[in-house]
Amino acid sequence: MGNFRENLASALRALRESWVRSSLTMLGIIIGVGSVVLLVAIGQGVKQDVTTQIESLGTNIIIVVPGKLDRSGQPNPMSTLGISPLTEQDVTDLGKLSGVRSAVPVMFVFGSIERNKQTASAIVLASTPQIFDVRPYPFEEGRFFRKDEEHKRVCVLAHDPKTEAFGDRKAVGKSIRVRGVDFEVVGVLAPEKESVFGAAMFSNSVYVPLEAARDAYKGGQINRIIIMTDYNRPPDRVISAIKGTLLINHASREDFGLLTQEQILSAIYRVFNIVTSLVAGISAISLVVAGIGIMNIMLVTVTERTREIGIRKTVGARRADIFLQFLTEAVILACLGGVIGTTLAVIICKIVAANTALKPLVTPAAVIMAFGVCGAVGIVFGLAPAMRAARQDPIDALRWE
Repeated sequence: MGNFRENLASALRALRESWVRSSLTMLGIIIGVGSVVLLVAIGQGVKQDVTTQIESLGTNIIIVVPGKLDRSGQPNPMSTLGISPLTEQDVTDLGKLSGVRSAVPVMFVFGSIERNKQTASAIVLASTPQIFDVRPYPFEEGRFFRKDEEHKRVCVLAHDPKTEAFGDRKAVGKSIRVRGVDFEVVGVLAPEKESVFGAAMFSNSVYVPLEAARDAYKGGQINRIIIMTDYNRPPDRVISAIKGTLLINHASREDFGLLTQEQILSAIYRVFNIVTSLVAGISAISLVVAGIGIMNIMLVTVTERTREIGIRKTVGARRADIFLQFLTEAVILACLGGVIGTTLAVIICKIVAANTALKPLVTPAAVIMAFGVCGAVGIVFGLAPAMRAARQDPIDALRWE
């Protein structure tokens, strides 16, 4: 323990005496570690935001989509372009199953909304009043349309399309036009929380009654069925019952897919993990460059301190003592750079969180990883200089000028 303290004190003293060189040497570590921690934090923050948005739908939500899922459990995007095999009979039969609280049909109404000949972008969804039970949300104005209004041309606006169409004025009681058909606004949802994922769809939605949309546009098909299950029922049994019912209705053809929250999250996580790993890996290259810089500087230091090494050996220092002294210096350089880099990354994360929709999340695992990498860089790239110092012949070292 005494030798460790002596090596530590000696290493700190040597680094302090050449603090400019030490600072420049640490710069590569600072940039590398800071970049990796920052990028991982942003990735973790986005993943948490994704999870929050999807979990806001409830853990007991199952979505029936047209087309069979692929091997990874994801829907085929091309299957949504054709005729949907989902029917009203499916909705009715699924709603009667034990363990299913409600089955809500959703029809996509393709097109934008208009107000006073000005067009606003929006996602128009035709459904029943039960869709609000799936994702209840506070209102800024008015209410959701009722069951007795299913054939009336009324609508509910999310905050963004309301702002585009009406600005700061009240919208309830006024009308918007969807594909040439007027719908009276009966409610406006409160603004969505700022988010980088998920909220864009909800904050840009317009809800109209399913039957009113069918009357207005002469038909239409069910593009999704959103099922709310009972929390107290085993999910596997409920999913099995849903699949069995749909197979009976579709003459044993599996031309549909069941999306659960876990499948949606796993697909999104897979993409984010790949992207985060790729970007962090590219940033980690700077750590290798920084490690080479540490090795070069330590080799120069060994040459400059050859006479000191000779003196230490003549007064009893062993090879191991010299080796540990220089290795300790390399590790301290790397770890100090890691501390500064991590600190800067945390500060930048707070600035980003305060001024943008991104909410970076610095986890203990990321910090531990940063320090582990720094220690490894210090050891790996400090070995060669330490071994060179330890192998110095004391007589030749004393003669060094």
